[in-house]
Amino acid sequence: MSVIDNIKLFWQRFEDEQDSLLNALKNKDYEKLSEVLDMLNTESYNISGAHFFVEDNFEQPEMTFDSGPNKTTQLICQQMKKLAPATVKKVWIINDTLPPLSQKAIEASLRIKDQDYSLFDMTAFYTINQASHSFAVQVYCPGYSLIDNPEYKREMSIYLVELAVGENVLESYISSVDFLNEPENGMDFCNLTALYEVIMDTVEKEHWKDYKNPLEIYTVFKPHEDFASDSLRKDMKMIFTLHPALIEESLGNKGDVQLDLKAKEGEYGYIYYVNPFDNEKDAAFRQELARQIEALLAPLHCGKVIGGAIGKSYSYIDLILFDPAMFAKVFRQIQDQLKDKVELHYRTFDQES
Repeated sequence: MSVIDNIKLFWQRFEDEQDSLLNALKNKDYEKLSEVLDMLNTESYNISGAHFFVEDNFEQPEMTFDSGPNKTTQLICQQMKKLAPATVKKVWIINDTLPPLSQKAIEASLRIKDQDYSLFDMTAFYTINQASHSFAVQVYCPGYSLIDNPEYKREMSIYLVELAVGENVLESYISSVDFLNEPENGMDFCNLTALYEVIMDTVEKEHWKDYKNPLEIYTVFKPHEDFASDSLRKDMKMIFTLHPALIEESLGNKGDVQLDLKAKEGEYGYIYYVNPFDNEKDAAFRQELARQIEALLAPLHCGKVIGGAIGKSYSYIDLILFDPAMFAKVFRQIQDQLKDKVELHYRTFDQES
């Protein structure tokens, strides 16, 4: 079995239950809805780490894989959306991360001292950093002053902002979230339910990069080491990745991220090769090679390029594999196709150099 096999099984089960789910939504049969959703949510969580929920919108029913910030989960949920059967895509809106102001957000309630507060009762105070294209947000709730635990208020504020703006905007444009016990004078503010619109208006007006998915966000690392070493993954001068936790873990010789994906029947690995030019041309060569490999992998859904690195001796193309066995077959074909240009090799992240 593989991640892809498990995703296909999920959609088979979903199609079996789809009529029951739609009827339960239409008839507001919450007992039946809960029964079906409990099963689908459990399967979704086992496959990806994401919780699963559905909503009955006016125009079209909507389903969400609530990935949170975990990049492994986001990558698998992205594949779950791509691999949804055409018959399902025709009926449902499919979200592979939490969208802004979902029905879940509208109905969310924070209870403090026998008083319930919704997102409509809360105010977002914010400052805009034009240099970093980001917002620093502070959430004011009238009941916060009754809570002594500042860490709880901070964590709750992050959760409430995520509900208001969705996972993509939270990761793409919000640099920090904190709480306020009292309204702050002299700061821009809006109702928390309006924060998404305020941010997206700013993105458009100021011509910031318009991220459609948090997996479009890349982080650059420059390891603080002596690059006298020529050994594999020890010679890296610059690393770029959409999965910072994987890189931080691999640099620290840890393995939790890799074990998490392995438990879901996938694999993190990298293609590597000796730098062919030993000059600035190596970066352009690696970028074009990564583009070609992504184009070959994407239609098969067996893997995805998630970043890479330029080293003193080697270059690297980092991958997530949703079907390691299928990738092994495809990689042999890639090696044969490119053998006149470059000799490619593959290792898993947990394999010793």
